[in-house]
Amino acid sequence: MNTQRYNVFNQIHKGLRGMLYNTALQLQQTDFAEPEADATVQQLEQVLLFFDEHAENEDQFILPHIKKHNPQLVDELEKDHDIDHRLTQTLFNHIQEWKEATQPELKETIGQQLFFSFNEFIAFNLYHMNKEENVLMYLLWKHYSDAEIHQMEAEILKSIPPQTLFAESRWMMRSINNKEVIGWLSGVKQGAPAPVFHNFLKMAEDELSPDRLSKVQAALALA
Repeated sequence: MNTQRYNVFNQIHKGLRGMLYNTALQLQQTDFAEPEADATVQQLEQVLLFFDEHAENEDQFILPHIKKHNPQLVDELEKDHDIDHRLTQTLFNHIQEWKEATQPELKETIGQQLFFSFNEFIAFNLYHMNKEENVLMYLLWKHYSDAEIHQMEAEILKSIPPQTLFAESRWMMRSINNKEVIGWLSGVKQGAPAPVFHNFLKMAEDELSPDRLSKVQAALALA
């Protein structure tokens, strides 16, 4: 991949993958007959909502720019989003069944169904995100400048409620490498009001290990 071009999917996709991996581990470790399963189910619901929002944003703000250049690919990606929605609905149905169940044995059984259904959701979405970065991204690069791609991203960011955007940003902070964190925070430092930068810096302090944080802070001091 040409790293000199801007990959609009890189950061959000890493955050989404981080959500998938973390939630999968939580599901594996959860006894769905115990009260602490509530927290796992709540996290799963949040992940599903994030992915639904992400697909809607791509449909609205990214795919229309590609449709005139490759309508077949856009049709394929939109069908992928329909499949994703069906997988999501299956998970929400299982979640509702789990919430309504009263017998511990039934809760455990439904929890197992949640686990297997989420594995299908993970597999599909990992494949789909790879397709976007290995096929769709190259078409964006072919037909649009980085400035135009940044503008598409800006439209997406404006459409996301601040609370949701901050929650997604926390997952991105957990899921990207040091160079990406430094580039991200340097951009915020240069282009956003000081309070916004300090909020993101506090997020880095919360989410990064001490070793990673020290490297990020040292680089930001030079930026």
